[in-house]
Amino acid sequence: MATQTPTLIRQHPDGIEMVNARGEERGYVEPKRANGQPVLEDLWVMQGSLCDLKCTHCYTASSPTNNRLEQITFAELRPHLDEAARFGVQKIYFTGGEVFVNEDVLRGRAQRNEEFVQSLRYALEIAPVEILTNARHYIRNHFDVLRELRQRHGDRLRLRITLESPQAEEHDAIRGKGTFAQTVETIAQLSAMGFVPVITAERPFLTQQSDEDIRAVYQELFRAKGIQVEVNLIENVLEMGHQLVQLRKQGKQPTPEVFITTNCFSLLNKPAESLMCHYSRCLQKLEGALRYYPCPVIYDDARFELGRTLEESFRRVYIAHKNCYDYCLKGRGATCRTRPL
Repeated sequence: MATQTPTLIRQHPDGIEMVNARGEERGYVEPKRANGQPVLEDLWVMQGSLCDLKCTHCYTASSPTNNRLEQITFAELRPHLDEAARFGVQKIYFTGGEVFVNEDVLRGRAQRNEEFVQSLRYALEIAPVEILTNARHYIRNHFDVLRELRQRHGDRLRLRITLESPQAEEHDAIRGKGTFAQTVETIAQLSAMGFVPVITAERPFLTQQSDEDIRAVYQELFRAKGIQVEVNLIENVLEMGHQLVQLRKQGKQPTPEVFITTNCFSLLNKPAESLMCHYSRCLQKLEGALRYYPCPVIYDDARFELGRTLEESFRRVYIAHKNCYDYCLKGRGATCRTRPL
């Protein structure tokens, strides 16, 4: 592996550098196949970049005013869910932004994100679903739906909730004053419905050093309230979106891009088949069109668009985005999947 250099030997048609100045070829990942046919394990749906919060490190720069990643309607999503079913999808994830808001909800014109509710109902008939949410406020307008779906589908529906720290002041420094108390209260309400929330946090922001210490402080927080939770850690923070702003404020520069060669997988002991772009695809809506990307940590970059249909998206993915190393390959690596402690 080598730090990116400006001297190139040849180019991919999409503008991706294929060989570096040393003559090393860029690494790539092929889509998963079984019996010669593409197989999909995870489908990620990015509902939009609109959010009721503006967290300091949000990699999609989500906020109450960011509509770059547009809201996906049920009518638009349904044929893609049907196609995912044909390719054997095993799990469907909804993320954002905040999935429980849209423009009408955020501006007080509607109580619920009805388009998302329809998509959620339909998706649950196809595969288990996991929702990523800040669980701060707007999810509560959807409690009747979540309670009904919990009764119908049980653990087939899961909720992954970000709690940046077990300490209120540390969480609120990232997500906003008062958000810790709001999220913890929502977690208690969801627990009363029978959900076992998955608490997610970024390891680099936590002051505890070991997995055991992290598990202990989170479980102590919720055990006192009689709540059972799982804990999911994200190993690497993405230097995108609002995080770039924070780095500039601190007088820091983003880490240099790393050129991932075909040899890097063995050097890092991370087979290409272990990366999400082998077994997952991500739907995003940009400029009025739904587009497939390799994974949720790459967005709004035409070099990495894989097509407008799932079948079209099953092609080689070159490991050429900055996040490929920074997020997926660096250190112990990270994954967008839930990975309990």
